Amino acid sequence: MSDLVKPPKYLVCVDGREECKAALALCCMKALARSGRVDMLHVTPPADFQTLGGVADRIRDEHRREAEALLDQLMSDCQERYGIRPGAVLKEGMVGEEIIAAATSDSDVIMVVIGTAHNLSARGTLATWLAGQLGTKLPIPLLMVPGNLTQQQLSQLV
Repeated sequence: MSDLVKPPKYLVCVDGREECKAALALCCMKALARSGRVDMLHVTPPADFQTLGGVADRIRDEHRREAEALLDQLMSDCQERYGIRPGAVLKEGMVGEEIIAAATSDSDVIMVVIGTAHNLSARGTLATWLAGQLGTKLPIPLLMVPGNLTQQQLSQLV
């Protein structure tokens, strides 16, 4: 009997920062090299529950529209540059928790990829927090991609 091997799927966390674009580029290159797939995850902040309902709904709608426009632009860029169209996952909540939820709810995802700032002062706590979840809440590899890598450097990592 032969087991069917599923193509790898990479879950990349995206926003408008350059380091996220580097992470997305690496995922696309890996997917092309391995006949895999890419899902982009964007997480919008949760609505402030203390804000009046109508205002909170307008803020949530605005965040969603901005996120959808970003994801559409990134999908088009990937199609143009790499010939692949990533899937888009849009969630609302705490970023780290939503990353783990998205990664663990899709058994096809083999790796979570995030972009990191190349200068220490701009780094946030998300990468540190996610790394602390490895092996417990996050049962798959976490790849952190420095945002200052060139296309040539990224292609060497494929």
